[in-house]
Amino acid sequence: MRMFAYTVVLGAGLFCVNGTALAAVTTDTAVPAVVAPHPLAVDPSLSDPVWKTGALPLPGGFYCLTTRSGAQHQTSVWMLYDDRNLYVAFRAEQAGTPLVATQTTNDVGFGVDDFVGVGIDTSGVGTQSYYFETTPRGIRYEQANENSRYKPSWSAAASVHGSSWTAVLVIPLNVMRIHGGSPQSWRINFIRNVAAVGEHYTWAYNGLMQDGSIGNGWPNFFDVRYFAAWDGVRVSSAMLSASRPKPRLEVYGLGSAGLNRNLFQQANGTFLPENVRSTGLDLTYPVTSTINFVGTMNPDFSNVEIDQQTIAPQEFRRQLTEYRPFFAQGAAFINADAAQIGPDIVFYSPDIGPFDRGEKLEGTFGKQSFGVLNFHGFDETTGNTFNDTAYGYKHALQNRTFLYWADGVIAHHSVFGSDATNEFGVAGRNLKTGFVWALDQSFEHGSWVPQGVAHNSNGFIDVHKPNYEVNIAYQDLSPNYNPIDGFTADSDIRGPGLFAWAAGSTPFVKNYQFTVQADRYIDRSGAVHQADGFAGLNATLRNGFSINGLGPSVGELRSYSLIDPIANATTCSDPALPRSYFTGYPSYFCGRTDTYNLFSIPIGYGDGTPTPIDASVNFGRFGFGMLGTGDNGADYVHLYTLSTSRPIGRLLSLGLEYDGTFERGIQSGAYDSQWLRRISLGALLGQDSNITISLRGINGRGGFALPGNNLAAAYHRKFRSGDELFVNFGTPASAYTLNRVIVKYLFRFGGEAGT
Repeated sequence: MRMFAYTVVLGAGLFCVNGTALAAVTTDTAVPAVVAPHPLAVDPSLSDPVWKTGALPLPGGFYCLTTRSGAQHQTSVWMLYDDRNLYVAFRAEQAGTPLVATQTTNDVGFGVDDFVGVGIDTSGVGTQSYYFETTPRGIRYEQANENSRYKPSWSAAASVHGSSWTAVLVIPLNVMRIHGGSPQSWRINFIRNVAAVGEHYTWAYNGLMQDGSIGNGWPNFFDVRYFAAWDGVRVSSAMLSASRPKPRLEVYGLGSAGLNRNLFQQANGTFLPENVRSTGLDLTYPVTSTINFVGTMNPDFSNVEIDQQTIAPQEFRRQLTEYRPFFAQGAAFINADAAQIGPDIVFYSPDIGPFDRGEKLEGTFGKQSFGVLNFHGFDETTGNTFNDTAYGYKHALQNRTFLYWADGVIAHHSVFGSDATNEFGVAGRNLKTGFVWALDQSFEHGSWVPQGVAHNSNGFIDVHKPNYEVNIAYQDLSPNYNPIDGFTADSDIRGPGLFAWAAGSTPFVKNYQFTVQADRYIDRSGAVHQADGFAGLNATLRNGFSINGLGPSVGELRSYSLIDPIANATTCSDPALPRSYFTGYPSYFCGRTDTYNLFSIPIGYGDGTPTPIDASVNFGRFGFGMLGTGDNGADYVHLYTLSTSRPIGRLLSLGLEYDGTFERGIQSGAYDSQWLRRISLGALLGQDSNITISLRGINGRGGFALPGNNLAAAYHRKFRSGDELFVNFGTPASAYTLNRVIVKYLFRFGGEAGT
């Protein structure tokens, strides 16, 4: 259910289990950048004596972020650079803990294996930040805070030596954005994953750093503010020239076949006919070393590169991750709001379906980041022609002690009308007291808004310490506030919210966190439109078991009739009345409050390791009556989930899932259920290719999903030239098997993917 706070913070505490503070590398630590006298080979033997000159200080050793104490295993690090490359080497000791190295395909299975990695912020203020990781088999992973499609070419090699292993990373400077001027101070950190015990190590440490599951919380870009300084980076003209990103052109060719060849997923999740696009292009041209022009013509909307789906019941729509090249490039620069309360955002690109062309200018200079884009298209399913512009700007200090921003959207739709939304905000932080504050205001006006103008006002005050946090917020979201290209869960709400947690560790518990959340929002009629409460315990025991959100969540959400029952010769008890949870403004006909209460008992074993097993039971009075019950009152619901995944040898990986929804109508006493079974199999076909097959079956109508069987398969190959091949059958996002085969070949010229 929706709560006031959407960011989950895992773990805290500055101290070891025995209570003694450890020395640590902090944001105040500065180490000199060392120039390599000659290019270093991708040789994990570390036989070149030059490596010794780049040794990094380890005053207290690495920290284990998972246990908030000194790391059990020693890690040594060396780092140098020259005009073309960054060179990083690791030696990881691991006596007494099994080494895990199962993956053989780059960018697949991140977090399943042990890995070491480097975090780099070339801007020094958090606007251009990157992670590069490698495993004991030299398999590579990478992330960038400016693009979810970041997949450049770089080199890594590793070697195992009994109970330890070494690795070398060679990263071309032209896959990162580097500012002009010399000397520079970059921010750096080094990380490590010990997969067998699910523990995460960090070289730079602050008690406010966040832990979480790999790929979904850790490593993250919030903690760049705690990286140490790498001082004295000499940016010569030769280095700036060599490091400047190359222009990139991506041209795709796409073909489809099958009875459902023209069915594609829409923004609302449905599958409707669309004319298949057979070719298109995406262009990125560096205006400066840190600013890009981005353009697209006839962009692909087939979604063959990423599919998302779920059937768990919920109150509100879910946010999805944007992967289309035009929107993914510099996305964080457009969505500049740094104090987001709840899910509401002004520009939400996954809501935008197929479009015809787009132009964007995005990048950074100094402490500023910015982006402005325009896109145009025609929705053949509705006949709507649109021409929309979005923008964002943010000024932020590296330590986030002060920042301000502005963003917005100006939209023109032939069917739905015009809409303009502009947002402004400011935030600050006191590093000594832990006091944090923020204010944000957005205004929306145009023919899209029924009453012509709407607003969203919110702010919070917060005390954030290493082992606890308390946040008090207030939000006032007017009726029908709903930016046409944005994401708004519900409107017509105003009231306070509270979020607090306390955390630590014990000799028997690696980490624990107790969280409470609450909000209470009324609408303009004076009724409670939405109210939520949650109390939960997260804990990871040292024997491998974990509790992942044990506790109750209670909520209520009010809906209203969209028509006047008297004028339409009916009553408020008529089950056929069209209703909306979004707002009842201005008449508030037939208000009805529905409950969404669940008590969760989630238990995991081996979470964060290659062989996790997770099970949960949730039960409570949930919703207003689900499909198939014929009951307009709430149902009493039981939700069951069981899932596991594990590698099979060196080539295969297996995933199994079994979910169930069992419900009883409180008024009618009718029973109904829905059950999901899923099996997925992945095959690693080398460092640059893999195949996945998924079979899912859903039966029963006692839930929110449509029943059906779905077989989906996908093959991906990346070639040395940078070109990529995708072959997909069906899609896992559908309720049933789509008889559709899509073959897409992506020609890439010039720069690296996502740079």
